[in-house]
Amino acid sequence: MKLFGLMAAALFCAGVAQGAEFPKSGLIADRGLAEKDFPRWKTIEPDIYVYEDTHSPDADGSVIGTVSLIVVTSDGVVLMDGQGDPQDGKRLVDTIKKITPQPLKYVVTASDHIDHVGGNAEIKAAFPNAVFISSPASQKVLAKSAVVPSETVADKRVLKVGDTEFQILNLGRAHTGGDLAVYLPQTKVLFLGEIYARDIFPSQRSSYPSEWVETLKKAKAMDVSWYIPGHGFVDSMAEMKRDLDASLKIQEYIVAEGKRLHALGLPCTNEGKPPVCEASKQVNWGPFAAVPQTKGKQDLAIGRVYMEIEGKLPPNS
Repeated sequence: MKLFGLMAAALFCAGVAQGAEFPKSGLIADRGLAEKDFPRWKTIEPDIYVYEDTHSPDADGSVIGTVSLIVVTSDGVVLMDGQGDPQDGKRLVDTIKKITPQPLKYVVTASDHIDHVGGNAEIKAAFPNAVFISSPASQKVLAKSAVVPSETVADKRVLKVGDTEFQILNLGRAHTGGDLAVYLPQTKVLFLGEIYARDIFPSQRSSYPSEWVETLKKAKAMDVSWYIPGHGFVDSMAEMKRDLDASLKIQEYIVAEGKRLHALGLPCTNEGKPPVCEASKQVNWGPFAAVPQTKGKQDLAIGRVYMEIEGKLPPNS
């Protein structure tokens, strides 16, 4: 039975790899863009704006975008995720003020990582009455930060601002221990933050690998027109949905390969900086090998699955 199980896992992985395509890249250079071209924003629905600024360079020197969502209602502005540092926060504030004279009412922290909260002090300074909302887990992570969320959502909260409804959702742990998503039912826009990393290798440094798979499946099952990622470009509705599928496929592949290698008893110490996982050298990444920003992340990905199998993941991180 054990041999059959391992063969089935290998066939599953091969099938996933053969069925996956990654026709685009999340790197700004591959779009013919440079950091000077940011920040930039565009309207995807009336009064709903996707905002992109640049993330700090990855280990290989590549640069991606970090995405925020700005929603203007009849009674103020709601922001989903900030940006990475004070300068980025100031530029985001300036953009909101260019878009509308209305005040910022709420900031929903979908991801508590620094690239999404590092500019929050500047946002708070510009809009001192803005209420910051996060999951309870993210509130703990941010307890010593410049801006600590004052309100939390453990499961679901319906927020009505003017005539616009926001459903703040905990779909499950994924990239962090405190991921939130925000759904706008009137326009069917779903902001996923770092649950959805579009056209880049999904970083697993604080992930819950198998739960991430299930969280993406929940997002896929929702009635959504626009899937908005925390990183990567926002193109057409169809492209965003297609690449959400691609993000799910690579996450499934990481989990399946980690389980296969662990069952074979291959070692994965996952130690060092960057961490080294000997077992990951046995992975045939297939089409996923060309996904941007893989350097140093494949060992960490398999290592994180090993930690999950062995019960070594923290309750939240």
